[in-house]
Amino acid sequence: MRLSAGALALTLSAVSAHPARHSNVKDVDCSGPPAILSYHVHIVYGSNNDVQVAEALDLLAAAETQFAPYLGSDCDIGYDNARLCLITDHNINGQSYGPWPSGEWAFFVPVPYYQLVVPWMTQHHGNLSLLVHPNTGCENEDHSIWALWAGKPWPLNMEIFTPLTQTNEFNETRGDSDNPVCMADQQICGTPDVGPQLVCCAGLTCSCPPTGNATCMCT
Repeated sequence: MRLSAGALALTLSAVSAHPARHSNVKDVDCSGPPAILSYHVHIVYGSNNDVQVAEALDLLAAAETQFAPYLGSDCDIGYDNARLCLITDHNINGQSYGPWPSGEWAFFVPVPYYQLVVPWMTQHHGNLSLLVHPNTGCENEDHSIWALWAGKPWPLNMEIFTPLTQTNEFNETRGDSDNPVCMADQQICGTPDVGPQLVCCAGLTCSCPPTGNATCMCT
């Protein structure tokens, strides 16, 4: 369920932008650089600016409409969900948390959805700030040297991260069931009005029906 303006934000770990799901031994070499397992796409805005808060919520509604055929249910943690989803681990109506100095909302974006989400967000973020960063487990580097900003960059609180140290994504592998790199059999890969948009796995084709409103599927 979407958090309301009066809801309490989730209390987050002091070392993570989102709660870690795994606690196995650390196995990522952050100087590698390591494999990109997935992405987060963030919209950052002034939480004390009513105009920006309204713009951020309007953009969120527009993005949910745009990506409706592909969106899974909201995710309450920001990692390893195998689907495109809105992250609802905090109050999106203006309350800051983690490394964010102000208001923020985000999508969890598996690798095959990058080409669907990032171009649209790049052209529609308007006056708001857009941050795209990979999820490798190395949260310090993910949010700094490997991050991409469009619009005004915001100074993040990087003190909650440790440089060259894995702080999330433990025991995860690029291309596993939680971190796909392509769309599997019978997964949605496009819409009839646009055509194929996501890459199907080897041996599969994104097939769109010639008529009707049915979505395109990997077969």
